[in-house]
Amino acid sequence: MQNRMKLIHNDSLSCEPILRRMANGDLLCVCQCGGVTEPAPDNRVLCFLSHDNGYTWDKPFSIYPETGESVYLTEVNELDGAVNVYLEVHNGHFLNMKCVVMQSRDCGRTWINVGHPPFYPGFCFVRGTVKLTNGEILMPCQHFPVSQEENDRLLALEDASLGVYSANIDHLENNVVISADNGKTWQHFIGPKVAIKGSTGRNWAWTEPTIAETSDGTLVMLARIDGTGCLWRSESKDFGRTWTELVKTDIPNPGNKPKLIPLPEGKIALLHTPNSVCGMENRNPFAIWISDDGMKTWSDKRVLSDMPLYFCYPDGFYEDGHIYFTIELNRHEILFVDHTI
Repeated sequence: MQNRMKLIHNDSLSCEPILRRMANGDLLCVCQCGGVTEPAPDNRVLCFLSHDNGYTWDKPFSIYPETGESVYLTEVNELDGAVNVYLEVHNGHFLNMKCVVMQSRDCGRTWINVGHPPFYPGFCFVRGTVKLTNGEILMPCQHFPVSQEENDRLLALEDASLGVYSANIDHLENNVVISADNGKTWQHFIGPKVAIKGSTGRNWAWTEPTIAETSDGTLVMLARIDGTGCLWRSESKDFGRTWTELVKTDIPNPGNKPKLIPLPEGKIALLHTPNSVCGMENRNPFAIWISDDGMKTWSDKRVLSDMPLYFCYPDGFYEDGHIYFTIELNRHEILFVDHTI
């Protein structure tokens, strides 16, 4: 087991770096940076390019025009020859939220706004894209059903800084959109819901679903639900058209985004922080678990670091015996990692 690490960037705040390989061989990292808290009006999304497989990185540049609004990202993919970055642009408190797709056709050098993602003009966080064995493409969508009327009510509150965390909604949705023509057209399917009021005592929640296909064609969704100390699991036997309810797993999680990455021979890697004690300070250790039986068990559990640091939001891909990924460290540093397996 070997790891090559490189510091890409250090900022007052760095959140959710996402790494992808470009068609020309470059590596593209996209990350929210700026400000000292998240969300905040001065959050911005920056692009970083490497032309030598992560050894050096160009100076960052902003991906979205300066409007004074907060900008956040949740997914980067390549469809039909174009690179797409999925953004949420909002007032700094997740209100007046509009979903935007910024697109590049020159491997991340220049970007244009091509509108909102399919079916979701606002209040949606598109998550990791999956290419299925039947030729379709699937994107999970973490959607908060906040109406325009509810958005306006929250804006008028005396303490508007509470923002969307005070929304009068009773659930969030983990839906999917599916394309059979590489992103030209899409279908929408309902996934498992998570209650966020009533007996849960929560007004808001993050699930950040990640999905992988097992060797028998089952789609497995893993999601975080803050305060529960573990990841939750849903399955689909019909390529994402219907989903089971989310159920608890025995995978520890302190309230941190997990990432599933398919490997050769039907194996699946899980990048995560296996700790059942909730809270930011417990986003450690950082580990890669590997399953060879459709995520029923995890036969290979690799701890890359057990330092008591904040390892947050890993994301990347597998290629030629390597898992390449980026991760935020202590909410300030963006690290690039080449993990040889």
